[in-house]
Amino acid sequence: MIKKKPFQPGSEYFYTSKCSQKQFQFFPKQEEVVTKFSSRLSQEMLDSTSRAISLPVERRDLRRGFGVFHIPFENTLESTSQRLIAETDIVNTIPAMVDQEGLTRYFIPDECTVQFQPEISREEAERLIEQVGSSIIRKQRTPGYYTVRVSEGKELFETIRQFSELDQVAFAEPSEFGLNDALAYLPDDPNFDRLWGLRNTGQTVNGTAGTSGADIKAPQAWEITRGNPNVVIAVIDTGANLDHPELAANILSRDTQDWDFADDDNIPEDEDFFDPFHGTHVAGTIGGVDNTLGIIGVAPECQLMPLRINLTSGMNQNRADAINYVASQARDNPNRRYVINCSWRMNGDHDGVHNAIINAINNNVVVVVAAGNDNQNIDVTPQYPAVYSEVITVAATDQDDVRAGFSNFGTKVDVSAPGVNIWSTLDGGNYGYKNGTSMASPHVAGLAALIWSINPALSNQYVRNIIEQTCDDIDPVNPGFVGQLGRGRINAFTALSVTVSELFELVGA
Repeated sequence: MIKKKPFQPGSEYFYTSKCSQKQFQFFPKQEEVVTKFSSRLSQEMLDSTSRAISLPVERRDLRRGFGVFHIPFENTLESTSQRLIAETDIVNTIPAMVDQEGLTRYFIPDECTVQFQPEISREEAERLIEQVGSSIIRKQRTPGYYTVRVSEGKELFETIRQFSELDQVAFAEPSEFGLNDALAYLPDDPNFDRLWGLRNTGQTVNGTAGTSGADIKAPQAWEITRGNPNVVIAVIDTGANLDHPELAANILSRDTQDWDFADDDNIPEDEDFFDPFHGTHVAGTIGGVDNTLGIIGVAPECQLMPLRINLTSGMNQNRADAINYVASQARDNPNRRYVINCSWRMNGDHDGVHNAIINAINNNVVVVVAAGNDNQNIDVTPQYPAVYSEVITVAATDQDDVRAGFSNFGTKVDVSAPGVNIWSTLDGGNYGYKNGTSMASPHVAGLAALIWSINPALSNQYVRNIIEQTCDDIDPVNPGFVGQLGRGRINAFTALSVTVSELFELVGA
């Protein structure tokens, strides 16, 4: 295998998005380097390389064949790159990058993604890929969307700029993976079976007493509707425990559909090493069955579509594929309504995912995302996809309606919802507590499903307006975050009451 070029100081790490005309400028991190191995990478090979060059491995993905090495203070990025590229089993390296927004990005050194315009045939697209000097690594599930190999002797961003110059290309960008992108924390003491987020009487949950009424008013909302099986919530996450007694009856039949966008094994069973059963927990909050066993979801009579992605070291283009898949389902099934829940973040702005979200919105899908757990103002330090205007971005509150200490905030937050001490489903028929904006977002996704259960003729924008305009004001108990927690904490009962009675006209319906 011919080696690519090692890191060169002064390399031009930039490209311009054809979608937004935003110029992306990247700066190499001096302490981390992404390394691409041959396709036969094993743990033994990775450990052997680490010992040979005396560098610790911070992250790895054996199936995809890459690792992230930490560079000690006494070593330089250039010398480390040269040492790595000299190893027999290493194909290429690239520094971890910091973008102009201060976010750390991890790119695959010899890959990029290319989306062709809708009118471009497969034959023409593949001819153009060959013309540029690249080759196809993977044809993504989204039509006209490819992961391609950077041609021999060229740098990653040089190839991206070359593709972007073609009129037939909608956008080109790096092939990027996220590290530990799940947005949840697991408390130490899961002892109490209490769903305070749905009904808060001030009871003690997981050792903490709450404030009566600091909840989404679910029992009152359920007097109006508990959902409709023609409303489907796509949980794009780590998968789900498909046999869990709280979930099995509500999981949409997939027939021969492939819902695994991480491993392509067709089975979206929950599997993630960083945050075990994250997707199972999220799914339970959205649509846990009403069966008196342990929990009930916000929308217990709607259907769940668990689409598995990798939140430990997943590729953004696979997340885009999952979102585009839901958009295509919405287009092909006009009698159903679809909501997407994304309880995860990306390392930075990504045209593939952003365009997939726009595609979903254009097909009348509601997209709900978590605001993030960095205790940061996302107006200043953006988190993606939370800052995209097309999505409903959700901050987390505690049992007193106070912003959770970890929750991000800012004017780009749209609403807030319970996200502390949330009891929900785990693997093997079990239950447990998790904290995070990951746990807040599902409450909002469930509410969107309930609104559509009452009136499926509503547009996704109308559904969004109802959710936002019927929130309870929580600014008085959050004086340091006035106007930065969205319209307030969602109120399911008020939202459904408005949906039924049309008490007032909502702008933008």
